[in-house]
Amino acid sequence: MTYRITKEHVWVGAIPDRADALAEKLRALRDGGLNLELILARRTDAGHGLLFVAPLRTLEEITAAETAGLMRSATMKTIRIEGPNVAGLGAKITTALAEAGLNIREYAAAALGDRCVTNIAFDNDAEGDRARELLLKTLA
Repeated sequence: MTYRITKEHVWVGAIPDRADALAEKLRALRDGGLNLELILARRTDAGHGLLFVAPLRTLEEITAAETAGLMRSATMKTIRIEGPNVAGLGAKITTALAEAGLNIREYAAAALGDRCVTNIAFDNDAEGDRARELLLKTLA
């Protein structure tokens, strides 16, 4: 089984807690030419929310994100794992990271048919780099 493991920078922006706020941001990103692979939005408290997106790879995408009020997160570093969807993969990944003493900040995974994608956030680049190297070996 082959897994592709990459580092991704997450972009984040505030969104008001109202019905059209998320749609408004996503339309702006779409109009800027972005084809996002990760979108996470959540309410942080009454009246406020956060939007997280990735990846942004070109200057045009970065400009569109900045115009929409997003900025590259200085504190959230992620790795993205793409590959076959197999039973127990989440347990295998999280166990390997735990045994290495790596603390997960956020974890999101989804499967569609026989494929899956997992995004794992860490507090800094060093932890993300360690996790990527570990998982390249663990999932080889």
